[in-house]
This record gives sequence, C-alpha cells and structure tokens, in this order.
Amino acid sequence: MSAAPQSHAPEPADFRKAMGSFAAGVTVVTTCHDGRLVGTTVSAFSSVSMDPPLVMVCLKRDSRTLAALSQSGTFCVNILAREQGDLAYRFAKSGADDRFALTAVEAGMCGAPLLDGCVTAIECELRDAHDGGDHEILVGRVLRVVTDETKTPLVYVRGAFLNA
Repeated sequence: MSAAPQSHAPEPADFRKAMGSFAAGVTVVTTCHDGRLVGTTVSAFSSVSMDPPLVMVCLKRDSRTLAALSQSGTFCVNILAREQGDLAYRFAKSGADDRFALTAVEAGMCGAPLLDGCVTAIECELRDAHDGGDHEILVGRVLRVVTDETKTPLVYVRGAFLNA
C-alpha cells in the first residue's frame, strides 16, 4: 500500500468498493411502534462499551425503522444466522410492507420483535442519537441478550454472503 494520500474525497463507487472489502455480520434491527412491527437490514453494528453495555447501529435518515425507533425508544438487534440470507434481503428492500409475513417473531421484553432462528437477539433502549451524514448513529443500552451458540452467523463481504 504505497498509494499517495489524496487531498479530496474518493468517488462514491470507490468508497463503496473499499467498504465492501470489510467483512461484516448481518443484522436486522426491529422495533414496534403503535402496534406496528418495523425492521431493516443493518451491517453497521458494533459494541461500544461493556460497562455499561452499549451497542451502536446506523440507520438511514429516511428509514421508516429510524422514525419508528425514535418514537418507541426501544429496539432489537437480531444477528442473523448463516441460513437467513433470504431474511436479510427481505428486510433490505426499501418500502416492503411484508417483511414480517414469513418470519416467526416473539415480542421481546421491551416490545421489539425478536426474529426466530437468529444467532443472537440484543434488546436495547435508545440512549443517544448522533449525526452520521446520511445516517443516524444510534447508541442503545443493552437490556437483555438471547444467544443460540449452535448457530453460525451470516457474513457479508464484497456484495455477497460468505458461505463458510
């Protein structure tokens, strides 16, 4: 890596390609507001702190999930299992109203839906929101985790799911 530093921002396609080279787990962030289940696929997810337990997710500013989550104040990060690629695609579709139609869900302790078959469900209350350009960076305080250690996580890299 001996490329000279650039003084200007990269082209969007180049930036997308570079970020796509970083393997990421795949999650579906869900919430429930006014009895309506809402969710979207998210790969921008990370732990922030162990004490107190905090996680971070990034949602597009125009996302229906962000709007509902901001109102409900609670959400669940469902870490998808390797065999749930179809679920990731379904929740990634913009404007889709049938995201929960073929998926078994259970109401979590704070009302956010837990998706059946996931590796882990992390239930959170919204603690902070920060400007992230065209996204909102949300920090959630973890209230409860449910993990199935027999499942292998779904991984996304370079525009495809990694089948290990």
